[in-house]
Amino acid sequence: MTPILESKGFAAAVIDALASHLCVVDREGVIIAVNHAWLNFKRENATAPVQSDIGTHYLRICRSATGPGSEEGEPFAIGVRAVLTGKTALFQMEYPCHSPTQNRWFLGRVTPLKAEQGGAVISHLNITDRKLVELELARLAATDPLTGLPNRRFFQQTANLELERVRRFSGSTSVIMLDVDHFKSVNDTYGHALGDEALRCMTRICNGLLRQMDVFARHGGEEFVILLPGTEDAGACSVAEKLRSAIAHMPISDGQNHIKLTASFGVTQLRPADQNIEAALARADTALYAAKHSGRNCVKSFAVLEREGGKLSA
Repeated sequence: MTPILESKGFAAAVIDALASHLCVVDREGVIIAVNHAWLNFKRENATAPVQSDIGTHYLRICRSATGPGSEEGEPFAIGVRAVLTGKTALFQMEYPCHSPTQNRWFLGRVTPLKAEQGGAVISHLNITDRKLVELELARLAATDPLTGLPNRRFFQQTANLELERVRRFSGSTSVIMLDVDHFKSVNDTYGHALGDEALRCMTRICNGLLRQMDVFARHGGEEFVILLPGTEDAGACSVAEKLRSAIAHMPISDGQNHIKLTASFGVTQLRPADQNIEAALARADTALYAAKHSGRNCVKSFAVLEREGGKLSA
């Protein structure tokens, strides 16, 4: 090995050239060295609740980072302790570290020092760009491109979680299924451009009448579904009626053609006995079928049909 590679100055220069925020801690967890990136981050985040200078106990920094909305400090501290005590050879964890002006994510990594005195190297690499790409890809995978609504897959995942909550806590949650009446004739007569705009317009109207907690999703084609947490069957029917009326009075135009839409609605309440959300959707679909066969542009409840002794298949 050449003398330059053996020099402390060379090692320090290499460490300072790293993009990761890096510190070295002794076997007790006290910071004994930091690099330029660490110092720069500290300077740019001067409002941090605890100092991160040399001589500071690193686990104290972790504890200060744990609080409402930020629960990652303690798990990271556990990982640091595991490396320092030899229980694990390496620890790493991705975590958010948002500032008042920017959402940020980092990859924290703890590697033990092989030196006789023990200790570890702790690095924090900014992975915000990668994380934003991942989040955007996840959003696109869960979003209907035409309406911007959640898609069928996202709805089923969310609704199954809500069904589990209903089973555990006996809550009331309902599902509305709606289908735009005679939508194929709209596309055939006026073209897909106006048909697409009609669906987007309907989406905006319905979103304006729903709560933030409700999940409004495109189920496929001209069929949509709505999850209404904390809502019994009667309340869901009332919501469906408001949506039905709003859609029926919704003006749609491309400048030359003016059309009106109507929609049929099927309503059901989640039941603890449902094996999955598909069971509830089957009931909502049965009620929707009844609405279609009652002249369309109306709301039907599966529970009401059941009480009336109608011919039900779900």
